[in-house]
Amino acid sequence: MTNHLAIPVKDLEESKKFYEKLGFEVFSSWKKPNQKLKALWMQNKSGYKIELIYHPTNKDFVFPKIIEVQHLGITVIDLKEKIKEFQEYGIEIVVPITKGVSVKQFAFIKDPNGFSIELVEYN
Repeated sequence: MTNHLAIPVKDLEESKKFYEKLGFEVFSSWKKPNQKLKALWMQNKSGYKIELIYHPTNKDFVFPKIIEVQHLGITVIDLKEKIKEFQEYGIEIVVPITKGVSVKQFAFIKDPNGFSIELVEYN
């Protein structure tokens, strides 16, 4: 069972606003003042959690990795409508709506930190 995905961010507030547009809501936060480390826990209606982690003294934007994560996949009901909404927000569509093999269609966007988000519409 999946618990959460931790995502290092350059700007906590900007990233929070971005993920709110994807249907995530903040449910908790934490900080370690001695390390200037802060994080927000967010969850979507399906119960999936992400942890946005901000470390202002990490100038190289490097966090320890156990595995390389390629992207976060999020299910949407109407992909064309969601893409139109993101374009209105000024979010760049990296891969336009594409017919899928195991899904009806998909598209890719990037969050403010360059992390890939796959938007998936099932049949």
